[in-house]
Amino acid sequence: MHALTLPLPSGDTWTRADYEALPEDLPVRLSLVHGELVVNPRPRPIRQRIARRLAARIEDAAPDAWQVDTDVDVLLDDDELEPVEIAPDIVVYSADHDVYQRPIPADLITLVVEVVSPSTKRKDRRIQPALYAEAQIRHYWRVETDQTAPAFAVYTYELDDATGGYVATGVHHDRITATLPFDLDIDLKAVHER
Repeated sequence: MHALTLPLPSGDTWTRADYEALPEDLPVRLSLVHGELVVNPRPRPIRQRIARRLAARIEDAAPDAWQVDTDVDVLLDDDELEPVEIAPDIVVYSADHDVYQRPIPADLITLVVEVVSPSTKRKDRRIQPALYAEAQIRHYWRVETDQTAPAFAVYTYELDDATGGYVATGVHHDRITATLPFDLDIDLKAVHER
């Protein structure tokens, strides 16, 4: 196994240019949070499977105005000194965005979904929702697996314009039926059963 060597940032913190210059084929997931490079291991297969299956069902229901992808870079804050660019597990964004371009700007995104695993509980439950809300992404879903909670469930949230934070809109165990961001009716058993 080879050691992972990353270039150093151009200054005291990582800029978007530094981050964008990193190779795409790294064996770890990287995020840029307030100018700090955050390194995470690649997800476990079960987490990837749940994300892939859920994304496919969301994509099947999505109107032509939306496209759905997994593990793609999203620009939450373009601040010169403390940029925020991360890759949610699932992203639903405007069909107007060119799929050959990265990152996807937050103002083109209607929904982000995070699948929680034992190593990402704190990040997916607290840190990332706050970043998504600050970027004004309208909908956030958190998928709790049987590894992280007593039962598989999808927790849905919508941005509250008055507070700027997310408010809970439901907890779904066997089926998710929603009208926002568009009409959805998903059998969750098919998403999480092995």
